[in-house]
Amino acid sequence: MDFLQTRGKEIITEHGIATHLRGICVGGWLNFEDFINAYPGTETGIRGHIKQVLGEKKGELFFDQMTDHFFTENDIAFLAQTGINCVRLPLSIRHFESDDKPFVYKQRAFDRLDAVLDLCEQYHIYAILDLHSAPGWQNCHWHSDNERGAALLWRHPYFQERVIKFWAEMARHYADRSVVAGYELLNEPSTGNPNGEHSFDFYKNYHSDWDAINHLYQRITTAIRAIDSRHIIFLEGDNYGRGFAGLDEPFADNLVYSSHNYTNPGFGPGAYPGYYGGIYWDKNRHRLELETHEGYQYAQKYNVPLLIGEFGSQYHGTAEDIPSRLQSMRDQIDVYNEAGLNWTSWTYKDAGIMGLVTLNPESEYMRIVEPVQEMKRQLGAENFVAQYWDSPGRNKTHELARLILDTAQYTDLTVDDTAFTLNYAALTGFTAAMLQPAYAKRFANVTDADIERIMQAFAFDYCNINHAYVEILQSIFGN
Repeated sequence: MDFLQTRGKEIITEHGIATHLRGICVGGWLNFEDFINAYPGTETGIRGHIKQVLGEKKGELFFDQMTDHFFTENDIAFLAQTGINCVRLPLSIRHFESDDKPFVYKQRAFDRLDAVLDLCEQYHIYAILDLHSAPGWQNCHWHSDNERGAALLWRHPYFQERVIKFWAEMARHYADRSVVAGYELLNEPSTGNPNGEHSFDFYKNYHSDWDAINHLYQRITTAIRAIDSRHIIFLEGDNYGRGFAGLDEPFADNLVYSSHNYTNPGFGPGAYPGYYGGIYWDKNRHRLELETHEGYQYAQKYNVPLLIGEFGSQYHGTAEDIPSRLQSMRDQIDVYNEAGLNWTSWTYKDAGIMGLVTLNPESEYMRIVEPVQEMKRQLGAENFVAQYWDSPGRNKTHELARLILDTAQYTDLTVDDTAFTLNYAALTGFTAAMLQPAYAKRFANVTDADIERIMQAFAFDYCNINHAYVEILQSIFGN
């Protein structure tokens, strides 16, 4: 496989042939997430509770088996058959080093990553290495394994140094691997609320700390380039991949910029094409959404390549809704292809929410955790397993939000803004953490053999395939 480079808005091979990176993200493998791996709360939290119940050795086996079944040659061979040529691999720093042993890297994580890269090379699929969960946390939310709700990375030189040294170590390890398309320095950075306050700014009145993100991006890039001058470096916009207005002009060779482009029709409910929040969504609206996105405008202004690093639809709604979600996804991909962009959709495999491949609900693992999944639905303790419009827990936060605003006579926020903040802090944070012991106790008294059998649920041969989604990809790639 050729090393990839940039030429204007294009990604090209070493031989000057223009190519497009188009594929899928593999969340839940070397960076666990609650809705993907079907547990409540954060990866760090659930690991701790499982080890309390099962003990250190058996608890380690529990997560080793989950990881080792999650993404194997069968998965990669299947993805190759769809026609994709790229996987984006989210990585958690805690798989590669421990908070109590910083700068000491775990060979086991590199062995796992090396093995998958060998298989990607065999099937001619490029891999983007994406730091999804950074030390000190680059954003306030659960998908960065954040138990504290504070993005400390942006204010603490110690955490920044760990990120810089991590990427230098990755560059040393992969400088000669052409199967690596490049290094994505940080997933969904959020500099605007480093202490976790005012998390409603996730959507409104957000104020980026451009000095912080620009300075860190340049320092990491300098450290990588001192070791590895060939690989692409992917830079995401601030505010969860949406903000680009204050990013420095491109400051090095082989930079690709990355945006995240989730849209309302992908989540529903309702028919597509149709109205969402008073706006009529169809393919033309998807095109307008792209053209007005700061990431697209930045790429146009500076003549650099753009990767749509994450977008997707959810397929766990009503039978009437699912065709609409699929059509929205198809239109989104068509718009990106027509614009000549690179993209990786979210996500490859999960517990039945938005995956191309999903865990079988009748598998032993899913039957064991289903009572806790139902707790999450009732309490709204996860963004995706319980939609905000049908969760009793989220209905209660709206009541509490109204009471807070009326009592405090606070007029700068709406009830929806306040409830949004409460949902993250009280439900996906505090409440999800309270459910972690219930999850762990579901596995009390299992033997090593039980764990090995139960975790086969994550293996490709035991999973369900979203055939309608596969048909979209195959039609796009002509397979």
